Amino acid sequence: MPFGMLKKRQFKHRLVRAILVGSLCILLGAISTIGQTTSNLKRTTLMRMAHAQRLAEGALDSANQAATAVIEDLGKECLSPVLLQLRMQVAYFQTVRSVNLVQGNQIYCSSLYGHYAEEINFDSYTDGTLYLVNDNRVKKDQKLIIYRKVVGKDSIVVRLYGDHILSELSVLSIDLPLGLIVGQQQWQHQQTPSTPLISPDMPGYMELPSTHYPFKIVAAISPANYLSYIWYFSRFSLIAWVLLSVIVGFAVFRWSGRTISPEYELRQALENQEFIPYIQPVVSGHLMRETGCEVLMRWAHPTMGIIPPDNFIPMAENCNLIIPMTQALMTQVRKQFAPMAQLLPKDYHFAFNITASHFRDFNLVEDCRAFINAFGDNPIKLVLELTERELLVIDEVTERLVNELHKLGVMIAIDDFGTGNSSLKYLQHIKVDALKIDKSFISKIGIDTHSVHIVDNIIDLAARLHLQTVAEGVENEEQASYLKARNVTFLQGYLYGKPVPMEDFALQFYD
Repeated sequence: MPFGMLKKRQFKHRLVRAILVGSLCILLGAISTIGQTTSNLKRTTLMRMAHAQRLAEGALDSANQAATAVIEDLGKECLSPVLLQLRMQVAYFQTVRSVNLVQGNQIYCSSLYGHYAEEINFDSYTDGTLYLVNDNRVKKDQKLIIYRKVVGKDSIVVRLYGDHILSELSVLSIDLPLGLIVGQQQWQHQQTPSTPLISPDMPGYMELPSTHYPFKIVAAISPANYLSYIWYFSRFSLIAWVLLSVIVGFAVFRWSGRTISPEYELRQALENQEFIPYIQPVVSGHLMRETGCEVLMRWAHPTMGIIPPDNFIPMAENCNLIIPMTQALMTQVRKQFAPMAQLLPKDYHFAFNITASHFRDFNLVEDCRAFINAFGDNPIKLVLELTERELLVIDEVTERLVNELHKLGVMIAIDDFGTGNSSLKYLQHIKVDALKIDKSFISKIGIDTHSVHIVDNIIDLAARLHLQTVAEGVENEEQASYLKARNVTFLQGYLYGKPVPMEDFALQFYD
């Protein structure tokens, strides 16, 4: 056989072998990549379902505690001492709307209405203890979860605000919707009449029953969800298998076996600097002009657009990423505003949200020092707003860190005061400079007298402790006038400006 023909034949065999090996690598890569991503989607969905289940059980635990606390009042006349006890439970638990005493099938005493008569058909309650309802008596189409604690022939009925559970379902429904099922009833966030309910006959149906209460969390992963998830997370892997099959097959195979999880998404976003500052103005309640701002975090997702913090901050805290994310945010704000320090109003303040985990890391002191020192030409004030999503362990480390921050002139505020379980404990053990009144109370000014009393008590408490106050969520002049009349130090809300991108916010100082 001529040499030229032999070489041609060998080349042909090599080409066939390369194509076969390449095809095998592509097949293995596709199977591996698709298997991993679909498995991760199921695992991620189960994690979110489990988190939603814990949240719902926590709300029902509050209802059970409230019911247990008033057992001794069951059967007593609906007089002031009994009503006081019922209303105390509503005050203790943020998600509880009302506590009601029931004889047989009739409510005779309600924390909401006092002496009251209402027939209830408990046959429709799942296991006689749980029921979902859309109530129109106080607010149109208000979603309630009703929990019943049976005591002999009588019972205690606790009605919970369903919006709390629905908002949490929204936070956890980034990729696909989750549903809460009680008996034949089902809730989904922002459900409309055209929204299909999640049912067992749907492809990829998943359910997670509660072991404590008669409800379950459900989801359905459709083929479209799988394709979208595979394309979003693994399209580059599939392309790499096609283009590089034999050359980098093993490397691509290892890459395709990575674990796709919320933590991975957040780490990639942090590395790609996708977490950006949005800033909302804060005005002086006395001078009625802007004297500071709050820096809020947004996720500028490359495909999903701007994602609000409620959808990713809880995951960031669980993955221990909130500290580097806050550091990145402070760095961006410092670089933007330090060069224009002379344009800022005197004593202008910047407020950042922090969590309990920040108080275990002394890098926070150095970050604050660097931020303050950058504004040497026109000193600013730095405020750290402590959120209560995590429990702050108060020990020598915490006290030392707080002292170091105060030496720098950093002010510490308790965010969403009145909504958590540890606010008063913090006031006892650490030096706090300000209380931030949660917008859920501010929004009820002029509407709900109970919330207004809470606002007044917080303002009075702050005055007695010589603390500043910040009211967030101010949306109309009625609320603003009420707060100004009570000498609230700072006002914040849509009435004065929505959160906007940092660059847009900075433009106002050049006018």
